[in-house]
Amino acid sequence: MSVEEQVIRLLREKGYHIATAESCTGGMIASNLVAVSGASDVFEEGYVTYSNRVKEKVLGVQRETIERYTVVSAEVATEMAKGVHRCTGAEITISVTGYAGPGDAEDGTKAGTVYIGTWFAGNAVSKKFVFEGDRNQIRKEAARQAVQMALERIERV
Repeated sequence: MSVEEQVIRLLREKGYHIATAESCTGGMIASNLVAVSGASDVFEEGYVTYSNRVKEKVLGVQRETIERYTVVSAEVATEMAKGVHRCTGAEITISVTGYAGPGDAEDGTKAGTVYIGTWFAGNAVSKKFVFEGDRNQIRKEAARQAVQMALERIERV
């Protein structure tokens, strides 16, 4: 059983809903979740907030947070996870912000640097990952790891 199938099954069992806010994964997490039969019972909404302007406008990420920590940061991932909860009311949310490359970013951020956030039961948690590979490999691994983080949080309940 895939990690996405496990998440959908557990969400259905517990009566929870999930929503996503994605930047570098570009909707891949939402797509992977809704590919699972039964996802319509638990998947609320998915946002692709690729630009800083949309992160601010839709999710409520503070411009000061982006300026102080950069858009590829734990702080932004946390604000994205909280913001998608405010927008949807979903009991668990996933957020992803990162730099998939190719090459390192102008600010020196290493390609493959990704921050994944989850929000659950009033608590947001963000983790840093550095994935290897080309742009698409990095995006796929970030999407897989994000769902894995959500699964781990759901399993604890």
